[in-house]
Amino acid sequence: MFGMFNRIQTRIFAFFVILLIAVQAISFAITYYANKRLEQAQLSNQLSVAELVFQSEYDDRNYYLSAFAETAAKDFGLKDIFIDGDNRSFLVALNNHRKRINADIAIAVDDEGKIIGELMLNTKGAEKGKVSVGPEQGEAFRYPLGSEFQGGKPFYPLEDNIYQIKFAPLTSGANNVIGWVGFGFIIGDELARSLQLHTGLNAGFMVTSQGQKNQIISLSAEQLDADDYRAVSDYIRDGQPNIEYVLWHQALGEVNEKQLHAFMYQTRYDVLESFQKQWLQQLGLIVLMLPISLLLAFVISSGVTKPIKLLIEQARFIAKGNYNSKVMVGNSIEMQELAEEFTVMQQAILSRESKIAFQAYHDPLTNLANKNELERVTLPWFEAKSAVAICLINIKRMTEVNGTLGHVVGDEVIKEIGRRLSSIDDISLVCRMSGDEFVLAFKDTSPKALRSLLAQVQKKIEAEYRYQDISLHLQLTIGVSFVHYPSDLETLLRQADTAMQHAKKHKLEQQIYQQEIDINTLERLQLINELKFAIEHGELVLFYQPKLDLALNKITQVEALVRWQHRDRGMIPPDEFIPIAEQMGQINALTRWVMNEAIDQYLRWQAQGIDLGIAINISAENLKDAHFCQYVLDVISDRNVPIEAITLEITEDAVVSDPDNAIKQLKVLKQYGLKISIDDYGTGYSSLAQLKQLPVDELKIDKSFVQNLMVNLDDQIIVNSTLQLAHNLGLRVVAEGIEDEGALKWLAKRGCEMGQGYYLSRPVDADTLVTWLANSDY
Repeated sequence: MFGMFNRIQTRIFAFFVILLIAVQAISFAITYYANKRLEQAQLSNQLSVAELVFQSEYDDRNYYLSAFAETAAKDFGLKDIFIDGDNRSFLVALNNHRKRINADIAIAVDDEGKIIGELMLNTKGAEKGKVSVGPEQGEAFRYPLGSEFQGGKPFYPLEDNIYQIKFAPLTSGANNVIGWVGFGFIIGDELARSLQLHTGLNAGFMVTSQGQKNQIISLSAEQLDADDYRAVSDYIRDGQPNIEYVLWHQALGEVNEKQLHAFMYQTRYDVLESFQKQWLQQLGLIVLMLPISLLLAFVISSGVTKPIKLLIEQARFIAKGNYNSKVMVGNSIEMQELAEEFTVMQQAILSRESKIAFQAYHDPLTNLANKNELERVTLPWFEAKSAVAICLINIKRMTEVNGTLGHVVGDEVIKEIGRRLSSIDDISLVCRMSGDEFVLAFKDTSPKALRSLLAQVQKKIEAEYRYQDISLHLQLTIGVSFVHYPSDLETLLRQADTAMQHAKKHKLEQQIYQQEIDINTLERLQLINELKFAIEHGELVLFYQPKLDLALNKITQVEALVRWQHRDRGMIPPDEFIPIAEQMGQINALTRWVMNEAIDQYLRWQAQGIDLGIAINISAENLKDAHFCQYVLDVISDRNVPIEAITLEITEDAVVSDPDNAIKQLKVLKQYGLKISIDDYGTGYSSLAQLKQLPVDELKIDKSFVQNLMVNLDDQIIVNSTLQLAHNLGLRVVAEGIEDEGALKWLAKRGCEMGQGYYLSRPVDADTLVTWLANSDY
């Protein structure tokens, strides 16, 4: 025995055995800890993927519902049925819109908060897949639309379901809100199964409430056993993870004083099952290799440690997020299988992350870049202070295309525009923002080069486009903004939008941003937000400027001029807030307030023995309201005011903007005896042909021709010609802007009927006017 042990062969063999055992033990330990690290990386990646997938799915549903609600709200057919009040036809039309996105619920609410249409898709029982009228049909809607519910709390509980819902306003006329339409999907099993499909984790939704048992409202699995339920509930309640589970959750918001949560879970064993199998394979490989390694111990020991070390290095490399490299750990079949498993895992993670990343930075319809990609690409440009230009493009008449040919054709037009823009090589980046708007970004460009390129863009887009034998003429409106540092992308986009809106308003093909056209100042935005409050809470006051009858040398009429007595800014002149009222749909409310207040003052003066007619200014926007003329006549009649006591003044430009409608509306007022005056005559663009057709009683010569009347011969010629023209047409003339006695006498001598101006009196409040009249020679 001892003699055998003393043989060198035995000692070498024994040495190899000891060496093999030591090497195998070390390899085992290294592999074990490498697997542990990979397990942690897999768990971390699983949770990251779960969060990204959920956010993508959830945001996509929100965006899809919001976009579709806005699209449905713009459907003229739906609006017409809504206004007509044909409930059955409206429900049919509403259901047609619901079916386009297979929404689980569709709700329409009128401007008084009453539900006039509620359709629900049955998801359970024998009626599954059928649509029925909801239980709230005809009842008041539970939430105030236009409030935070629409924007920030998109959940709507009804019967046994909770709906993810979005609303959009239905408008008519001058953007008046006549109701709301909304669509929603159930927060339910379908969404949970989609999340499970994309993440590999069981998914569901739970409602929690203080002092009550948590309630599962949907689940991707068939059931949730007691251990799983306890683990999920404890994690949602305390935020403490269970070491036996991979858990993720997110609080979505409050529903009926309960908290709605999304969660995903899986046992660690299930998540890491593939790792466990690999671990057993490696252990079996070590055992099988032991007898063979006894013969080739030194070669095998050195061969085993090398691929294991390589595996550890690559595992660390993968754990840092590097998924593109192929795992290579040696030439043995077992190691190749292990490497292949790692490579498959890498590709699966990379595929999911690539899809999520693509969705985050690209538009789903055109596959063009979206705003996120625009921000990412242009950030280095701004940091380097490059010459950046942004062009915001709007496709003309897309509303008509969608309304006439349908949204399928509209989407094809959008995609064709994207293809044509992408085919122009000199554009640095083409993005689709939303709807029918695109953004072109340019780096290191000049205004001259950009003008040439935009001409090429216009030519490219305006080439004939045919869709299924339908020929469409595509046209663009372009707003351009050049960077002026310090600046950023949001500033350029806002400026480009301002330029584009200006181009639309003035019917231009393109407009470069200039500060002069930018009316969206901070002060203006604050006034926009405060104007409605001012109209409703008595912050407006009327001033009155006397109008002198030059023949009688007596004050017979006043002009009512509105002022805003702002609680912080003091007195605000009408030039600052009337354009805001016209643009924001508040002009009808403002004009009606002025008319009621002026008539109240007329009646108060009558009670005091003061007989003064009142001239009231109206806007072109008022004439676009089909009910305005009847409202004016009703107010005058209801208050028993003589119709000849009221004069309506409208500017020359207001008539020019839509002469046919203006003439039609003014004729209605004229036939009832109401006096109509053209204000600021001479500053607009009306033709003599239009003036001849206008049903008016008098012209008001603009003050710019009267203020310097005694020192400017050209002004005298213009005013004298205007007087002769008006008198030949049978019209009275009012001269405003009289600032000296000479102008007053000059006008009276030439037959001007009435005058007003600072020489007589500035606009004053009612009480001051009464005092002035008592002390005046007029």
